[in-house]
Amino acid sequence: MTRSIIAGIAAVFAGMHLYAQQPEPVTLEQLQGLARENYPLLKQKQMYADMAGNKVKQLNSNFLPQVSLTGQATYQSEVTELNVPIPGGGGGFKQKPDQYAFGVELKENLFDYGAVKTQKQLERESGEIQNQQVETDMIKLKDRINQLYGNIYLQQENKKIMQLRIAELDAKRKKMQSAVDNGAALQSNFLVLESEYLSTEQKIEEINSNLVAWFKTLSLLTNKTMDTTVVFAEPGKPKTLQSTIIRPEYKLFDLQANSLKLREKMINRGNLPKVFVFGRGYYGRPGYNFLNNDFRPYGMVGAGLNWNLSAYYTSSREKNNLHINNDLVNNQKKLFDLNLQTTLSQQQEEINKLEKMILMDAKIVEAKTNVRKASSSQLDNGIITSSDYIVDLNAENQAQFNLKLHQIQLMMAKENYNTTLGY
Repeated sequence: MTRSIIAGIAAVFAGMHLYAQQPEPVTLEQLQGLARENYPLLKQKQMYADMAGNKVKQLNSNFLPQVSLTGQATYQSEVTELNVPIPGGGGGFKQKPDQYAFGVELKENLFDYGAVKTQKQLERESGEIQNQQVETDMIKLKDRINQLYGNIYLQQENKKIMQLRIAELDAKRKKMQSAVDNGAALQSNFLVLESEYLSTEQKIEEINSNLVAWFKTLSLLTNKTMDTTVVFAEPGKPKTLQSTIIRPEYKLFDLQANSLKLREKMINRGNLPKVFVFGRGYYGRPGYNFLNNDFRPYGMVGAGLNWNLSAYYTSSREKNNLHINNDLVNNQKKLFDLNLQTTLSQQQEEINKLEKMILMDAKIVEAKTNVRKASSSQLDNGIITSSDYIVDLNAENQAQFNLKLHQIQLMMAKENYNTTLGY
């Protein structure tokens, strides 16, 4: 009695240990999150945001006075000279041939018609466009993860079917070997079972090889070490199909169109006259009073106007090009929408087809299993040959695989449908 209790306790602890060793199932959502975090392109979003911020700060300096240092020293071959006698003074005046001017010049625009504000909006829009382009590329990454997940999960389920198949064949071949040894069955019957057993082992090895390759790719994309011991979580209830399109491409098209409008606004404001104030201060000679040869400070302040009329020659062509680009963006948006609706329609039809096939698969599996069970009993009683039994076993396995295949395809079809919508 004591030994039984000890053995029971040991079995419980062994079971707990085995349970603890089982890896945590991985969900598709976890894989998608890991791939997104690890994808190098995502890190560029912060870089684009930083560059846009720096450009906006740089534009703020346009409101500050433009300051420049200037200086020159010259020696002239001839200078202004007055030989007329000056009353109370000498016999005339002559400038010094060596002349100097060192100083500071300041200039500040009084108003820019909102050009700087528009330019800052344009820089922010450019950063948003680049970030949104990254989001569109992330859809492709998600599609790739979905495909890998579907392939791996299907092969894992196929492997389970093959393992059940090989267990069934192993039991049958051992029983057949015993019958052959006792002279109750022909050696050919055993060889048929043995051949199928070896072929099934080969299929399992092929599945393992495919899984190794796919898991290596998945490890690179997620930056998480994965091998064939990783188990994917059982899919829960079929995903609910979303109805609203939230693809990042639509926001990208809107950003591109708005950027073109801002560029046109910049052209219009760039053609307006520029009004500014300025100040200049120097030290040198002769200064503004050329009759004074002494070194001294001098300067001036004033206001000015600058209007580049020649810009009107090219602005109409520049705006025309912007309008053409806007038409291209609208056309690309329409083309994308057409392709998207076509893809969604095809995916919806695929979902409807798979749902019908799964209902039929379940009935087929039930029928094939009953046939295989009957064949198994007939083989044990020597009524049919091993070849006949293998035919029924293959039919059952194929029906089981078809059911699992269509279930996984339905799960991934719904996932892909939602991904196509932008979820």
